[in-house]
Amino acid sequence: MIVIIPVSPINSLKTRLSEFLSEEERKYLLLNMLRDIKSALTNLDTVVVSRDEEILNFAKKELNAKTVKEKGKGLNNAIKQAFKEISEEEVLIIPADIPLIKKHHIKDIINLSNHYDMIIAPSRGGGTNLLYLKSKNSIDLKYEGFSFLKHLKEAENKNLKYHIYDSFLVSVDINTPEDLGEIFIHGEKTHTKQYLKSLGIYVEPKHSSAGRFVVKRRG
Repeated sequence: MIVIIPVSPINSLKTRLSEFLSEEERKYLLLNMLRDIKSALTNLDTVVVSRDEEILNFAKKELNAKTVKEKGKGLNNAIKQAFKEISEEEVLIIPADIPLIKKHHIKDIINLSNHYDMIIAPSRGGGTNLLYLKSKNSIDLKYEGFSFLKHLKEAENKNLKYHIYDSFLVSVDINTPEDLGEIFIHGEKTHTKQYLKSLGIYVEPKHSSAGRFVVKRRG
């Protein structure tokens, strides 16, 4: 099994965080999330696919990952390009913004892979935050939009035996300031939490029905 991590260019990263974090801060948030993801991938070869040279250099030097320079447009095409450039058939696709994933999640997937053609974990918003394929070309990739349901439909259409891996920690992807609060609650000892704390970011409880907490920044 080989892990594929597609990463968007730095200048287009996390625009919904732009009012809370500068472009430079969003870049380092991404790099720290990648460090946390790599920490969960013990003994698994990893491929980072991106059109951004800075991300590719970081992946080589700090993550000891193989890299693929993205040539086309869109997430599905980026992953398909990576498929063409690897010899492995068995793949695990993980986005770059799920820093709460842990070694035990990957161990679960490896164990389950003996029994299923596809394993999928949904994001909280209906996307796909983890996708294992025993054969990389067994389905048509349907990332973006409600991709979780689209990928399930693909598996059913192709008569694949699939398993839904429903994990809160894996479902957390970081796109908004409120998402950062999940890091403070669930991300102890992560690079991502340490970085956010260094920026003066903290979380306070919200005493209302409008949400669980509010994310604030000192200064």
